[in-house]
This record gives sequence, structure tokens and C-alpha cells, in this order.
Amino acid sequence: MDIKQVAKETSKVLASYLTYQAVRIITNQLWETNPG
Repeated sequence: MDIKQVAKETSKVLASYLTYQAVRIITNQLWETNPG
């Protein structure tokens, strides 16, 4: 169990999760400002 490896994997998962959340928020904002 390598700590550095675990940290790298964790940061990768966190980064993709945050990116996903950001995209969702931006998309929601766009839909709210431009209905239809």
C-alpha cells in the first residue's frame, strides 16, 4: 500500500468529481438564463 499512489488516485477521483459538478452547475445556470 503506497501512500503516494493512494494520494494520486484520490486526487484524480476528486478532480474528475469536481469537474463533473462544475459542468452540472454551469449547465444548470445556462438552462436557467436561456429557457427553451
